[in-house]
Amino acid sequence: MKNKLRKIQVDDISFFWRVLWDQDAANGDFLFLRVWIAGHKVKPWITVHYQYHNPWFFYGEIITMPESERQSHFQLNALMPKQVAGIIRSAMTWLAEEYADSLKIENVHFHVDREGQLHRGLSKHA
Repeated sequence: MKNKLRKIQVDDISFFWRVLWDQDAANGDFLFLRVWIAGHKVKPWITVHYQYHNPWFFYGEIITMPESERQSHFQLNALMPKQVAGIIRSAMTWLAEEYADSLKIENVHFHVDREGQLHRGLSKHA
């Protein structure tokens, strides 16, 4: 996985994002999405824990499991720019309820559940 910083524009605000493997996850099946606001790259704005089952690591289990069970057991969708934009929008909405200026806070932790919903704090499954 490339450790490249990518730029994305969400609601007229520029952000940078990067995806990193969670080295502490038991099975190596979690990622961290880190998002910075353009011009504020000292600390991430948000860090999102995201489950992703790399098909190369889980190949044997994936090909032997029936299709109906595979979709409910494995998270095979990597993070795409459209999903990242959705996560950023959800975080802005979530944080606007708690803080007067949600863009001024630093490194708030979230996680995405299996249904794609954003929640506060790191995932308990890692």
